Amino acid sequence: MTTLPTPTHTYIDAHWDEHLERTRAFLRQPSISAQNIGLRETAALLRQWLEERGARVAYFGEEARPILLAEWDVGAPKTLLVYGMYDVQPVDGQNWTTPPFAAEIRDHPEGGESIVARGACNSKGPLMAFLHAVEALRATGGLPVNLKWTIEGEEEIGSLALPGFYHAQRARLAADAAFEPFWSQFTLETAPIITLGTKGVMGIEFTCRSGDWGGPREVLHSSLGPWVASPAWRLVQALSTLVNAHQELSVDGLPPLGTIEPEDEALLHKLAETFNAQETLTRLGAARFKRDRPPLEQLEHIEFAPALNINGLKSGYLGEGSHTIIPNEARALCDVRLPPGLKVQETFQAIKDHLARRGFGDIELRMDSGYPAAKTPLAAPVVQALIAAYRAHGYEPTIRPIEASATPYYLFTDVLGLPFAWGGLGAAAGSHGPDEWCSVEGLKALEKSLTTFLAAFAVQDF
Repeated sequence: MTTLPTPTHTYIDAHWDEHLERTRAFLRQPSISAQNIGLRETAALLRQWLEERGARVAYFGEEARPILLAEWDVGAPKTLLVYGMYDVQPVDGQNWTTPPFAAEIRDHPEGGESIVARGACNSKGPLMAFLHAVEALRATGGLPVNLKWTIEGEEEIGSLALPGFYHAQRARLAADAAFEPFWSQFTLETAPIITLGTKGVMGIEFTCRSGDWGGPREVLHSSLGPWVASPAWRLVQALSTLVNAHQELSVDGLPPLGTIEPEDEALLHKLAETFNAQETLTRLGAARFKRDRPPLEQLEHIEFAPALNINGLKSGYLGEGSHTIIPNEARALCDVRLPPGLKVQETFQAIKDHLARRGFGDIELRMDSGYPAAKTPLAAPVVQALIAAYRAHGYEPTIRPIEASATPYYLFTDVLGLPFAWGGLGAAAGSHGPDEWCSVEGLKALEKSLTTFLAAFAVQDF
């Protein structure tokens, strides 16, 4: 039975004002990887704070957006590899009610007193919570485990350098398990959620250009539409063959669902008992699901179905007013969500072959990033330590097999051979959108729960 590290929690309470203001200072530092804004400065600030807390820190990867490796070797029997990210999404064109890098504290309709800032939820807030958890443990008896913390600045653009770093540094990154600190609650009153894995993701750019199939060599007046075909229509027609009438991925050779293990099925049955479709739709801001299904099937599809999403379409004239033309090129930026059982290269080839069989072999496909799903068994000690931490704080967690979003946890499972978990108490939301936020009380709860988790991990049997 895990007990709360009370002296450490008392330290967090006593130093809370400092922790809160340091977190806000970190959020005020822009670190937008897609636009290469502020990454080196953010890494330097983070390195300073890590070294002040006793870490040995080294840079890897690209100089403009380095990967940090922070290490605390305290001679403990157990070692935990931790993942973090310091980059964020752009804010251009979004309707924020406060400046996105002001990190203002205000009353939020969902979170109550909250920090509103880009990165508050995903993932500079959790990063700072772990930094302060380490500080609190070191100040009240010492770290109970050795830590190796890899922190990248490219997650939002596909973790470009991270795979090479993990492959090259296998020996240095050896550990008993891996972990990422992150929020797990919708509100501080709801049960925390433990998710045992994530889907993979692949980015594909589809391009249709005029050629032997038809279309104009140069942009034409649209009055010639009865004679000359449009690459824009051809691209739309090609994409429509990849999904069924319900916009579900329907590609030759790809299954409608990924691999569902018996343990997953049992967890899904338990989740289905309390699944509320209307509450879920309200939270998502959607009027209905793609299909009306029983709760178990809805859960199977969100967690184990692949999906093709059109992120953006570009062709011809998109400005104000009318400009009647037939374009000579059309592009679509898409992502494919990959459940367990679907591999990146095989899925890409299946989509390409599917289009060719239907007469769309001229459509160009370019994969710009991709990695597979990853999953850890419920019985893994790192998962059991997280469960024990939640119970010590008075919560019984809800356990899900797979998260619909993607994180490169395959680097833990496939490259390093490590079980992993992610979590911590606290509520936050709005990732990638305007008015991203994290609860102030939730941030403190996250710090405290992370110290409890590290204490629980130290005593787990492996």
